[in-house]
Amino acid sequence: MRNRLNKRRSRRRSSIKSFRSGSLAPILKLLGVVFGALAGIALLVFGVMFVLEAFFKVDTPLDASGIIGRFAGKINAPLIETASPVPTAEPTPTPHPMENFDPVAFQHELILPGEFNYPWLADPSSFGDTVIFSAGKLSGGKVRLEKLICCKLSAELSASEAVELDIKPQNDHLLFPVFNDKWLVYFDANYDFGGGEIRCVDRSAASPEFKTIKTVYVGQPKLKLDGDHLAWIERTGSEREKIFICDLSTEETAVVDFFDNHSSGTSMPYLSNGKLVWAAAASMNDSAVKTLDIKTGSLSEFRPGLLVHDPEYNGEYYAWLDSPHAENAKLYCSDGASGSFEIADGVIEFCIHSNCIIYSKGDAVYMYELGTGETYRLTAENESAQLLGVSKDGIIFWMDVTSRVRDIIKYMPCPLGKYELHAENEG
Repeated sequence: MRNRLNKRRSRRRSSIKSFRSGSLAPILKLLGVVFGALAGIALLVFGVMFVLEAFFKVDTPLDASGIIGRFAGKINAPLIETASPVPTAEPTPTPHPMENFDPVAFQHELILPGEFNYPWLADPSSFGDTVIFSAGKLSGGKVRLEKLICCKLSAELSASEAVELDIKPQNDHLLFPVFNDKWLVYFDANYDFGGGEIRCVDRSAASPEFKTIKTVYVGQPKLKLDGDHLAWIERTGSEREKIFICDLSTEETAVVDFFDNHSSGTSMPYLSNGKLVWAAAASMNDSAVKTLDIKTGSLSEFRPGLLVHDPEYNGEYYAWLDSPHAENAKLYCSDGASGSFEIADGVIEFCIHSNCIIYSKGDAVYMYELGTGETYRLTAENESAQLLGVSKDGIIFWMDVTSRVRDIIKYMPCPLGKYELHAENEG
C-alpha cells in the first residue's frame, strides 16, 4: 500500500516539475502578472472614484444602486444619484401646407361700400398689405373704369377699408394700375380709338405730381413695375412692336427690342428683381428667351425649341405658354439649362411665384409646386374662376364668374408662401 502511495506522489511531483519546466509555464506566469496588475489598477480606479464621489461629490460612472453604492450608504457617504437618460423625442414632421387646405376658408373677397356703386372691377395690383384696382359702371351703354380703389388686405376685410383715390382720367379709362412703396403707375386709356397715356406719380413726394411718361397711339399696354423701372410692349407702326423700359426717377426711356410682324410682338415682357425677360424671334417657329440684368446690362438667352409667349422668371425657373392664351395653349417650365417640360395644357393664364406656378384652366385656378411636381386646385369645386394675377408678395387674385350680375374679385395668400393676412384689429 505504501509503495503505491509513494509511486503516485512520485508521479505527481514529476508532472508538476515537467509542467513548470514546459513551454507554457512562462506564458501563464506572464498572464498571471498581467491580470494581477489589471486587477490592481481596477481596484485603484474604483477606489479613486469612490473617494471622489462619496467625499468630494464629483459625479463618476459608479452606480449608486449597486454593491459599492449600498456600501457607501452604510458608511454614511452616499454616492451621487445620476438621472436616467431621457431619449430625445423625434420631431413631429411638419405637415405639407396643402394637407389641410380648404379653398373656401382660405379665400377672401374685395368688398366695396354700398355707396360706391361700382359693379365692374378689374386689374388688381397689390404691394404689402394694400391692393389697388380699377372700378367703374355703365355710362352711355359702355363700361367705363373711371376710378382707382385702394383697399387694405386683411383676413377680415371690411367695406370701410376701401377708399377712392383722388385720380381723374384725362381720357376715359384708368387701367392696369401697378405700384410699390414709391411709385403708382397706370394707363389712362381712350375708350373709342385706343391708345392713351402712361402716367405716374411719386407717392413719396411731399407734393405728389402726376406726370405723363409716354403717349401711346395704338393699343393699351399692360405695365410691369419693379423698383424705379417700368416696362411694357407697344405697337409703334403698322407691323412693328417695341419693348420699352423707363427709369421713372429720371424719366429716361429706351427701346430694348423690336419685332416686325412676328408672334413675339404680342408677348408681354416680364420685370422682377432687376431682371427684364421677354420672348425674342429666333425663327418663325422658334423663340429665344432673353434676360437682361438692368443693373449690370448683361444679356443672356436660351432657346427651348418652341414658340414662347409671355415668359416669366422667378430667379430659378422660367415659365411660358406656347401660344397666345388659346384654349389649347400649353404651359411649359424650364431652368434655362436642362431643357423644358410641360406642366398643363388648355391653360388660359398663369403667373410664376417663388416656389410655384399659378394658372387657370377651364373654370378653376390651380397651383403647380416647383420641386415636387404636384398640382393642387385652389378654387372651390362649385366656383367658376378666372385668374387675374399674383403679386410679388404671393397674393393670388381671381375673378369669380359663377354669377355675372356684378364683378367679384377674390384673393388668397399663396398656400406655399410666407405672406400672412392679419386680422383687422392687428393692423
